[in-house]
Amino acid sequence: MRERPEGYSNVIAVQWLCAAVEQFIGTNDLADTPGFLSGFSSITDHPSLSSFARAAFSLRQLGVSYTSENELRQAVYDFLTWEEMRREEDDNYVDQPYKIDPRSRRITFMRRAGNDPRIEQWAQALERGVPIRLHGMLPASEGRPMGVDPREAGARRITVDLAEAAEHLPERPYHNISARERSPVLIPLADLQAIAEHFDAIDAADANRTSKAWSRRLLDANGAAKVEVLTPAANRSRLEPADTITLDGLKHMIGLPGTGKTTLVTLIVAWLYERKLRTVVLLPSIEVSFNLMADLSGYGVDVGLLMGQSPDTRLNHARKLAERIGSLDNARGFGRTVPFADLMSVNCALAGFDDRYDDEQPFPHLDPPCTRISQAKLKADGTPRDKESTSFCPVSSWCGRMKAARQLAERHVWLGHVMSLDTRMPPHFAEEHIRHIEAVARASDVVIADEVDGIQSVLDGRAIGEITISGAKSSYENRLLDDLLKPIALGENDRTGTNVADYASKATRFIDLNRFLVRLLQNDRAASGNRFFASYDDAFVTGNRVVADLFGDPAKSRGTDAERSAEDERVGAIMAFWDACIRQVLFRTLDTADGEERDFDIRRTGITLSKSDEEVQEAFRKIADFLQDWLSYPSSVQKADAIEQAREAMMAFVSPNPELGMAKSAALFTFLVNVSSVVMQFLSLLPAQHVMAAEGVHRSPIFVDGISMDFGRLVPDSIIGRLAGVRFLFQQRRGRNSLQLHYVTFEGAPRMLLYRLHELLRHDGIKRGPNVLLTSATSFLADSPAFHVPVGPDYILRRADSDTAWKESRYLLKTVPDPQNPKKALRFSGAPYEDRERIMRAMTNHFVREGGLLQSLLADSFAKGRKVAFVVNGYEQVRLVKDHAMSVSERNGRRLIAVVNAVPEGNMGDYVTAAQVEQLGERDDWDAVVFPMKALSRGVNIVFGGPLYAGTDLADKAAIGTVAFLTRPHPAQ
Repeated sequence: MRERPEGYSNVIAVQWLCAAVEQFIGTNDLADTPGFLSGFSSITDHPSLSSFARAAFSLRQLGVSYTSENELRQAVYDFLTWEEMRREEDDNYVDQPYKIDPRSRRITFMRRAGNDPRIEQWAQALERGVPIRLHGMLPASEGRPMGVDPREAGARRITVDLAEAAEHLPERPYHNISARERSPVLIPLADLQAIAEHFDAIDAADANRTSKAWSRRLLDANGAAKVEVLTPAANRSRLEPADTITLDGLKHMIGLPGTGKTTLVTLIVAWLYERKLRTVVLLPSIEVSFNLMADLSGYGVDVGLLMGQSPDTRLNHARKLAERIGSLDNARGFGRTVPFADLMSVNCALAGFDDRYDDEQPFPHLDPPCTRISQAKLKADGTPRDKESTSFCPVSSWCGRMKAARQLAERHVWLGHVMSLDTRMPPHFAEEHIRHIEAVARASDVVIADEVDGIQSVLDGRAIGEITISGAKSSYENRLLDDLLKPIALGENDRTGTNVADYASKATRFIDLNRFLVRLLQNDRAASGNRFFASYDDAFVTGNRVVADLFGDPAKSRGTDAERSAEDERVGAIMAFWDACIRQVLFRTLDTADGEERDFDIRRTGITLSKSDEEVQEAFRKIADFLQDWLSYPSSVQKADAIEQAREAMMAFVSPNPELGMAKSAALFTFLVNVSSVVMQFLSLLPAQHVMAAEGVHRSPIFVDGISMDFGRLVPDSIIGRLAGVRFLFQQRRGRNSLQLHYVTFEGAPRMLLYRLHELLRHDGIKRGPNVLLTSATSFLADSPAFHVPVGPDYILRRADSDTAWKESRYLLKTVPDPQNPKKALRFSGAPYEDRERIMRAMTNHFVREGGLLQSLLADSFAKGRKVAFVVNGYEQVRLVKDHAMSVSERNGRRLIAVVNAVPEGNMGDYVTAAQVEQLGERDDWDAVVFPMKALSRGVNIVFGGPLYAGTDLADKAAIGTVAFLTRPHPAQ
């Protein structure tokens, strides 16, 4: 979080933007600034905007980002409303430097006075950059009693006295996040081989350790390399052997499973640790982080664990840790532990000093008071003040719950999940109010993103935000009622500020519009015969989608490229026209009768739709007026008449899809009006939610995106802008159809963190960031954007025998006869839904019955001693296969390991989670494993090892010899 410059506030941000545009670009309009503030490198790094780049970065860090021209205009209107209020309330108010015209085509501005000194001051502040904010919190004094105030009404206040423990509390470590000078890192492969030999020597020196054979992973018995590290030639015409891995900027290492990528990453981390280089390793999951921590710590490499701190995250991690310990052996976890289990502690140390323990109101371990200790500060004479202040816990240097966070300040190698970067550094160990993501960009030397395609997928998922609008206790509508409208109705009407009044007005309209849409959908659901909106059930619905469905050409897909392009342009013009109509109705940006320009291009709309300017103007006026009547009429009959008049005007202007028919066209138009108005009204409320939190209306912002605001300000916006729509879901609740409305946004481009981290702060005065190494197995396929990594590849790992080894594999299509009709084969994929369970059971029976195919596969000389894997499409199918296998043959069923998302009660080790799968290589109590395709991500290696296989021919070899697909993998997987 950045420190706000003197004189800056959110409401006058548009004034600061005017100063930056005038001073650094030399223009006097804001029309292009949504693009300038998008964070796109292609814009900020362009020579014509180089002088504006740092100011743009500073503005983004202050939260100035407008995803559309409409959002920018709304911000200007909000400023004008605020300024008018200030003029009325404050006789000494001084006008802001610029007069801005939101009604003009390009949102022009001009100086009110010739030489306002604030303009240059603001420009200089943006050019200097905005510093990291200091949180200013202090620890409570451990020598005096302190309190913990309850969050809930009726709960007890907890009093804590640490006097006896005060002298035993160690000093707290602090992070150093000052920017570092970074340079290329050259890692000789010979050094990695030496580290492997050193690891082997450590294993050999302890009779109780199982050798991990690090050297044997790299070299064969004759000393020849098992793994080749190749790099493209200068002209990229061929691959050449490399003797050094150079980390310089952004690099991509790619290697198929089994090529030693995980081994190399482990050795590289040890090499970096020896040289005290600050290193962050991002891994697919916290469980994988635990595995690597255990490996490295056994060889003297001290690492810290970067993990989320929320109660839900901690409980989830603790549950997975318990499952892991429970699967170690037949003791099922009793008396067992694993390294670093203490980092998962959920208990707060202060509970040991609670002077009044109460069974009915126990200490809140899951919601500990880490940063909300209440204690009165001392006056100059040593007596406590009357009013208490909020401090952070002084036991943080000792508390087990804070151990993981505390160790990060002391360790220069961190391991963790990528989203753990989006957590705030606890104020106990950092003076700055900063998230780990920015601290890493400022102070780390190397970042390694292992299995980067999986990390990229996680980040893509965080680009989606969703909130329940209506139909649930946690819905936005209910929050508006509880936080704003009910208090006003109960007499809390002393908030007379214009911004609160405007918010209340918009909120009331939003609730009305929301209920119009709910009523429309419920009526459609209850209608007899065909439902008009069935195709939109549980789907992402935008106004643009409904426009395309209603007015699009059904023959578009059969047209030529030129015809499809023309149709796209035509529908795009209709969309822009329709959005302008809705904005006009909701926000009255212009008087429809005064003949001024609208906020869409009249001339271009007319040309695209083959209409005159006058026809476009007339249609706009009629539709907007009829929809305004719809919005203002109190009677449902009047509203229906107004909608019908608006529909007639719209369809006289643009003909609907003739294949829909009159009834469906009319229904879809009503649906379009309701969806568009709900989305736009909701968007108008969003910018004010943070202000309302500051005003005390809301306890916290209501809608939070998948990434934090700080994260979003460091990465660019999505190239498609911000998509917003609704999703509706019908549920049965106490015998009645209940409708939940969700608002969904697709915003931002979190995945760009991976490609920007090495230069993330280049416009903040830090030209060179950490060197970044991306590693993957098969992430170089441009046609698959979800998995493709558009970097390099710079290093390619290849096994020395890879040219011939693949020829020994067999690929067979072996059908399973249908027991009900042996002349036919069982087909699961594409089968009627009601037959799928029978088919899956029949397939399972074919394999696991006594004398079935499973036993012959295990005895096959092709993969003698190795195991069988069954692949299905989901966890429900895993349970179905496992349950049926147990009923067919308890012995074979018990030796079938099921990979599930949560192990059942009474698990005997034959159910595991994805995080426990790799440990199967050290067990001999199983023959096969069944898992969903997506459960075992890249980077999961099931290899024979441990004491059971030490010295055998199977040691260090893949445990799976045969993979049987019971279903066709779903395309999304």
